[in-house]
Amino acid sequence: MRIAGVALIMATTLPAVAQDNQSATTAVPDRDRNLTFMTSKGWEWELNAGLNIGGATPLGMPREVRKVRTYNPKLNGSLEGKATKWWGADRRWGTSVGVKFETKAMKVDADVKSYHTEIIRDADRVSGYWTGFVDIDYDETFFTVPVTVDYRINNRWKVNAGAFFSVRTDGSFSGYVKDGYLRSGNPTGEKIVYSANQRAAYEFDNDLRRTMWGVQLGGSWRAYRHFSVNGELSYSFNNIFRSGFNTVEESLHPLYFNIGFGYTF
Repeated sequence: MRIAGVALIMATTLPAVAQDNQSATTAVPDRDRNLTFMTSKGWEWELNAGLNIGGATPLGMPREVRKVRTYNPKLNGSLEGKATKWWGADRRWGTSVGVKFETKAMKVDADVKSYHTEIIRDADRVSGYWTGFVDIDYDETFFTVPVTVDYRINNRWKVNAGAFFSVRTDGSFSGYVKDGYLRSGNPTGEKIVYSANQRAAYEFDNDLRRTMWGVQLGGSWRAYRHFSVNGELSYSFNNIFRSGFNTVEESLHPLYFNIGFGYTF
C-alpha cells in the first residue's frame, strides 16, 4: 500500500514539475531572444562599477594655501546602468544615456595664511581670517544622469564625450583648525589664538549646492566578450557651495577620474 501511495503521488506531481521546468527553460531562451533582437537593432546595455579619485578643487592654487600636507581621496564608489543606441550600418557612432549612483569625497590637511572661514567658538560662529593648520573633510553623494556621444574605434575600443547632470542626495563639508590664530572680522581684527592642542571646528553642510552639471570624457576597452575596463574624467562647472555663500571665498569644482569595470549584456 505504501509503495502504491508513493507511486500515486509521483504520478500526480511529476507532470507539474516537468511543466514548471519547461516554463523556466522556455523563459531563458525568450530572454536571450529579446536581447538578441535589441542588439540587432543597435542597442547595447551595460552595468558599470568603479571608483572616483579626485577632489573639489579651485581653478588654481589660492595664494592663501601655503602648503598641502596630506591628501586623501577616500574610497568613492559608483554604480551605473547605461543604454547605448548605435547608429548606421557600421555601428561606429552611438548615443548613450545612463543613471549613476556615486560618491565624491576627499580629505586635505594644509597650512594657510589669511584664509577666510567661519569657526565655532563656545557654541557661537566667528567669521574671520585664519592663519595656521586647517583640516578639510568633503563628502557628497549624487544621482547622476550622463548623456554622451560614443565612437567605436574597433571591436575592443570605444570612446565617449558628453555632459552630465547630478542631484545631491547627501553631503558634508566640515573640518577643524588648530596651531594658529584667527583675525576676527577682518585681516586686522581681534587675534584669537589656538595652540597645537586646541581645535576649533567648522561645518558648512547646509551651504552645499543641491544640483550640479558638467562635462565628461571617457573610454572603454573590452577585455572579454561581456567584460570591459572603463576610465572616465569628469568636471563640474558649478561651485560645490550654493550661490551667495561667501565664507569660503574660492570656488571649488569637483574634478574626478573614475576607473572601473563593466558588464555588457
